[in-house]
Amino acid sequence: MVETTALVLIASAFLLAWLYIQHAYGYWKRRGVPYLKPTFPFGSFAKGILQRISIDDQIKEVYDSTSEPFIGAYSLLRPVLLMRDPELVRTILVKDFENFSSRGWYVNEHVDPMAHNMLVQNGDSWRNFRTKLAPTFTTGKLKAMFETVVKCGDSLESVINEHAKSGEAVEMRDIFARFVTNVIATVSFGIDIDCLKERDCEFRQYTQRFFEPTVINAFRNTASAFAPSIAKLFRTRFVDKDVGDFMTGIVKENLEFREKNNVTRKDFFQLLMQLKNTGKVKESDDDWTTKSTTTGANLMSVSDMSAQALLLFVAGAESSSATMSFCLYELTKRPELQQRVYEEIVSVLKEHNGELSYDALADMKYIECCIEETLRKHTPFGFVTRLCVKDYNIPDTNIVIEKGTQIMISMDGLQMDPKFYKDPMEWKPERFREEKVPFVERPFLAFGDGPRSCSYHILSYKQQMDLIKLFPKINL
Repeated sequence: MVETTALVLIASAFLLAWLYIQHAYGYWKRRGVPYLKPTFPFGSFAKGILQRISIDDQIKEVYDSTSEPFIGAYSLLRPVLLMRDPELVRTILVKDFENFSSRGWYVNEHVDPMAHNMLVQNGDSWRNFRTKLAPTFTTGKLKAMFETVVKCGDSLESVINEHAKSGEAVEMRDIFARFVTNVIATVSFGIDIDCLKERDCEFRQYTQRFFEPTVINAFRNTASAFAPSIAKLFRTRFVDKDVGDFMTGIVKENLEFREKNNVTRKDFFQLLMQLKNTGKVKESDDDWTTKSTTTGANLMSVSDMSAQALLLFVAGAESSSATMSFCLYELTKRPELQQRVYEEIVSVLKEHNGELSYDALADMKYIECCIEETLRKHTPFGFVTRLCVKDYNIPDTNIVIEKGTQIMISMDGLQMDPKFYKDPMEWKPERFREEKVPFVERPFLAFGDGPRSCSYHILSYKQQMDLIKLFPKINL
């Protein structure tokens, strides 16, 4: 009797679980939305979650699986909606942003203070930081910081010259990654390092931990974006604790040194000091002082300074070095374009008295086209997510996106779609020399769009375009 009862209970539990799963996987069908058939327990993203292919490629596969303007899918048991139509994409990211103001990633700043950054924050906390940090990357501030960026190029030039004299091959991806680390350490953390020559640089060792393909990193990144409830259960961190502690230590040490010695330097760290001491970035591009003028909750804490400085590295390090590497790779296959780039560099520098300045970079239009085409074909971030924060009716349909539904947009899918880019596998910088094309005709999302687009993309361009200082010396 006892055994029979136990079997009945077990069978009932399995039946209830099966019914629950069937109900969960029937979400999009009940709403009349075309959907990709899921497979328990990973839903529509088994290959990506199991790391058989990248998550970027998995989401692009979903994009390529249909011609509908949107398609339903499942992340584990959670319904997600992938948007394919550029007009809907632009509407969600820009026009109706207030309905989709969150990225939908798990974040817990109490577990990890480094998670209190503008990338993953939501609600009023994100708006507050967005307002504070927006003035840090105006044209005036970038011009002022540009000399600091260019100085970092001196070490890169020296290393390239050494390899050029020896005639040996060099792994440019590693060279660029170390160069970008120098730039971000200087601009963001306010410290001078040279990991191009110091191969065992402690700063690089710690920062690389964020990008290492470890099981912990794979779980943390996948769970935070695809299964927030699981990430919450395991209280996942944005970065490992010792990495966060190391970055905070650098910020505290540099902050103490500058304030004690009254040091003023035109970099991002100096602007963070203004936010810490005054609650805002000075309007004048010539005023970089940080003298405290007020007290209160509106001031930025040392912990928040560390989180924002680390974010600049996370957002720009791998993406910048990858873009520079792919750009050179594509140019190796097109000698005639190499010559065109070289001629533009020589011509523009001549007009600017041989000086590589911010204004000189702005005049190098063809190089900018090369960068943009590289970002189109080899986009560093293959998808973007948004969380519906209040019910939303998709325009011209009777379909309502319910609050709490995750939205996905495949940048790889849109930017490699022959509907928008003829011969998408071909690298053609000329695409971006044409007159401005509406987003709906040629979607380009390398840095996102709308209020939650990447705030640091302008500085990333300048790091990448600093390649022109070296191009005439490189034999591709």
